[in-house]
Amino acid sequence: MDFSDGGGEYSDVHRIAPCSTHAAKPFGPVEVRRDENGWWHHPGIPDFGGGEDPAPYKAWAAEQGLEVKTSAMEVDLACHPYWDGATHCNSWDPQSPGPEWFLMGIFDTEDGPHVQWARRMVKL
Repeated sequence: MDFSDGGGEYSDVHRIAPCSTHAAKPFGPVEVRRDENGWWHHPGIPDFGGGEDPAPYKAWAAEQGLEVKTSAMEVDLACHPYWDGATHCNSWDPQSPGPEWFLMGIFDTEDGPHVQWARRMVKL
């Protein structure tokens, strides 16, 4: 952060390092509490205006340094009440692709329930 008292002199600019309480927190895993229908989304994901265009979300995920992986419920379950008209995904317990992945969301799409996982991209 920069601070200036308005004097316009270079010597008036101070660098301030916020304490751990006020510093920006890196995006990462949080406690998951699915709703009564089994849906959930990460509370740290910004609101992109509810549009259908995935570009802003993809750009944000890349900016966060995240690799994202999505999977459909039908890959895990051949039979579920959802396929008979239910509006929930209860009893679906999607498994993480690995220990470094964390949950981004369990959500409904026009193609049925999906889960999305993320992990930090490895920098080479």
